[in-house]
Amino acid sequence: MKKLIYLTAVAGSLLLTTSCVDLTQEPESFITEEEYWNTVDQASLEKAADALYSDLWQGNYGFNSRLQRINVCADDITYRAAKANNELAYYSRLTPNLTANDADFSTTWTLFYKVISSSNKIIKGTTIPTNEKEAKAFKEVLGEAYFMRGLSYFYLTRLYGDVPLLLENDEATITMPRTSVAEIYDKAIIPSLTTATEWLPNKGRSGNSTPSKWAAKACLADAYMTMAGWPLNKGTEYYGLAAAQAKEIMDNKAQAGLVLTAEYSDLWKEDKKTETNEVMFALQHSAKHKIASNYGKSYYPSDYSPNAGWADYYGNEDFFKAYPNDDRKEWNYMTEWKIKSGEIIPYTESADKLPAISKYYDYDEGAPGKSAQSNGITCIYRYAEVLLMYAEASTRATNTVNQDALNAIQEVQKRAGYQDRQIELTTTTEPTAFLAAVSNERGWEFFAEMKRWFELVRLEKVKEVRAEEWDASTFNTNHHYYFPVPYQQVDLAGWTNNAGY
Repeated sequence: MKKLIYLTAVAGSLLLTTSCVDLTQEPESFITEEEYWNTVDQASLEKAADALYSDLWQGNYGFNSRLQRINVCADDITYRAAKANNELAYYSRLTPNLTANDADFSTTWTLFYKVISSSNKIIKGTTIPTNEKEAKAFKEVLGEAYFMRGLSYFYLTRLYGDVPLLLENDEATITMPRTSVAEIYDKAIIPSLTTATEWLPNKGRSGNSTPSKWAAKACLADAYMTMAGWPLNKGTEYYGLAAAQAKEIMDNKAQAGLVLTAEYSDLWKEDKKTETNEVMFALQHSAKHKIASNYGKSYYPSDYSPNAGWADYYGNEDFFKAYPNDDRKEWNYMTEWKIKSGEIIPYTESADKLPAISKYYDYDEGAPGKSAQSNGITCIYRYAEVLLMYAEASTRATNTVNQDALNAIQEVQKRAGYQDRQIELTTTTEPTAFLAAVSNERGWEFFAEMKRWFELVRLEKVKEVRAEEWDASTFNTNHHYYFPVPYQQVDLAGWTNNAGY
């Protein structure tokens, strides 16, 4: 059985060997970083790659906390308005604040560039052996570094637009310029992910906690879809490229070992989080090992008993009401709960009058709502997303709905219990209606998974789903959907920040 990579808090350093040295010895006796990489073996290379996942996680207030906070801009989740001075209000109003929300921006900026820097060291420093078998093994691990570099730039461009381009070990300088989004895609994202698809193994080195070639193809399809929409608007050609990547995964699902998990709820159960049939790449969390997620008190209602939650996040009520009464909705929401008096009340009579997000409740470490920190996984790519990417991309590329696209969306709907609950499957072949159905399905399938905002931006649907907030929003006023580059970085480099900040 493959070992599960838990994110280690000390794995940021790539030079993982230490020794005692005589400080009086001659300088030439010290090993340089270049010499280290020239002599690195397979085990050391794997340890260096393992460090990338720790870099991405960066504590329980890193990746899965900061991206969820930013996703309050979308329409699937919301915040607790009754909480005094709640910084999430800026996101809900679509007016991100340069200083009040700085921790979200500076944390994500730092963690993604830390991954990029570490990936560059691995990619540029490693000497691939001449032996064919050894070379293949090295490339499979190097593929992880290419994947993580491409993934990190993909997040950075969607969050901040133009960002510095670093592809070498020593390129970073204080005054280096920001590089255009188009150039980041052309020089970093697409080449890195393409190499990852060629070098990564058929199955992840350590299950779903390390990427496979199929996870890389899913990310590449996602990148092509984003290039097709806002801001590059490359259109049908790039939707065609996305569809081709997704279709290749679908056509090779047996080889890849991919199939939808039979029960949607099982995806979010602690004892099943290592299963690889649907989860293609995820970050693993463990409260016991002090590498927790933030799926604890943040998701419990403020009047929940016996352990009142922080109620950082609730389900958006309009989104909840539009959600079909399928198996996913039953798992994803808690609509009634016990309060301090012992009475069980519906959410409409609760303190905040919003449905709670119960998607991650099985990850509790101890009593429900007791701790801020929790176990679980942060899913980054699932096979369900491949199916829905294909359904959308193939339709946008050809302006027709083919049978494979219909089968793809119906496969997701059937797993959600549509037939058992007498909910109609999508059968329309009219492109506009079909694309609307796919977009809805993506929203419901990936509810509270930190994906909704990126889709709304790509399709420029923020105005449609957040109509009340749109006119006065920073995004409308300044004609973009970017967040501010951390002000410390702007001051240091002498840049002009994104418009409106």
